[in-house]
Amino acid sequence: MSLRRSTVLGVSAVICVAACSAGRSRSDAPAANKAAATADVPAAMPAAPPAPYVTEIPPWPADTNMMSTDRDGALPARLRAVVHVCGALVPIVAADSVGPFYPGQPLANLFGACTRLVQLWHWEDGKYLPAVAVKMDGALLLIDASGVIPEAVVTRITALDGARTAEGIGHGSLLADAQHAYGVPTWRRDQCAVDVVFASRPGLLFHLSIADGGPAAYTCEDIRRFATGVDFRRFPEGSTIAWVAAELASS
Repeated sequence: MSLRRSTVLGVSAVICVAACSAGRSRSDAPAANKAAATADVPAAMPAAPPAPYVTEIPPWPADTNMMSTDRDGALPARLRAVVHVCGALVPIVAADSVGPFYPGQPLANLFGACTRLVQLWHWEDGKYLPAVAVKMDGALLLIDASGVIPEAVVTRITALDGARTAEGIGHGSLLADAQHAYGVPTWRRDQCAVDVVFASRPGLLFHLSIADGGPAAYTCEDIRRFATGVDFRRFPEGSTIAWVAAELASS
């Protein structure tokens, strides 16, 4: 064989090997890429099962004096001492939920999710409302209901303490901080108390704690008069947010 023919054959062999190797690399790439991408995607977590539906719930206590909140919705020490924990994480108070609880939730599902609820009465604006108390880690929640049967629904979830909104507003927050977070307040005046809502956060309700001015410092008329204007400047210095709640929208 001539030197020229040997050289041509050698070059052809090199070209063939390179082309075949490149072809194999291109054909294998999609499978390799697919495998790598699949390895980075975590397996889908199974959806949490819905809370059991309880067809019968215990009757509410008949004693509205010993088993009720005070005028501002706070729990007496004797009731705080018997509230059970139903959840290990402090929840965020959002307009549509507080942890696993949400406005509009049937009592049948509420009692299915937490079997050791303390049933009591929430005194508000001159009347008693059925409610339950429960803890989630360090948060104390008061949950109002529209009735006392399984088909009744949750109307409000109040974080009495230990839980806050995503903006950090809750029990003990300064009124100026609430206005900085949410803007101009809209007043809700009760017989002798003031609640506040904000157009920027529909569904959230804030109850105000008036700074103590001494025995009988403020009349109910005084308190209602504080709630005027477009800010909190008429309230006594030191007034704070007492609690924050997610409430069911009015129909």
